Amino acid sequence: MSDIPTFEVDSVTKVYQSRGRRGQAVEALRDISFTVAPGQSLGVVGESGSGKSTLSRLLLALERPTSGSVRYRGEVISGRRERDLRDFRRHVQIVFQDPMSSLDPRMRVHDLLAEPLRALHIDVDEGERVRELLASVEMPAAAARRYAYQFSGGQRQRIAIARALGPSPEVLIADEPVSALDVSVRAQILNLLTGLVRDFNLTMVFVSHDMAVVRHLCDSVVVLYRGRLVETGATEEVFEQPREDYTRELLAAAPRLRAQRGLTPSN
Repeated sequence: MSDIPTFEVDSVTKVYQSRGRRGQAVEALRDISFTVAPGQSLGVVGESGSGKSTLSRLLLALERPTSGSVRYRGEVISGRRERDLRDFRRHVQIVFQDPMSSLDPRMRVHDLLAEPLRALHIDVDEGERVRELLASVEMPAAAARRYAYQFSGGQRQRIAIARALGPSPEVLIADEPVSALDVSVRAQILNLLTGLVRDFNLTMVFVSHDMAVVRHLCDSVVVLYRGRLVETGATEEVFEQPREDYTRELLAAAPRLRAQRGLTPSN
């Protein structure tokens, strides 16, 4: 496995100019630094407004930092032109919180899964690839003929995950991927993600406010508070011996994992 980190976030600060006559500056992130190793599952946790979503957009090169840099496999991606990011787009994919917002209701599932392949000019047999993707998320091949709105929330998220896997990425960024789902299906999707990360040797950045879920899925964690990184380390170390009061507060508020939820132990 390469010694080059998958991601290097180096002294990143992100400031937005708010709308209005005064144009007040809003600092979403301040001086954030961490690395993500190949094959690592990193949890990014914090309450609403901590900067988690901003960090996700920076990792995806959808926005550029105000200062600092983001590197992917040793190359700076922050600030690059979109036409220079095609290879990066193939290797780094995202699963959003609400699958319906990321799935065009006018498209059949076949076209939803094939669209990234076409956009990235990936030369494969579309029908065969779509069947493989549906099988990987435990959906029947017949689902390809239907529309996303015809499925349940959990099934739609499976389709969204399959779409993200289409280009055979190295990295999966999962932005609160189960928070919009019923409690009864969350464990199914989390266990699915655990299996996919293992089977496809994916690096994963899992963004969540739920510490219990992060403990289940991730081997390391970054804790954000009001745009600042307050703690980072191996998941079990942070959970068992948190150094910061804010981390202890998050842990105290976290629901306990229970066997009846159906979560299988992480490896």
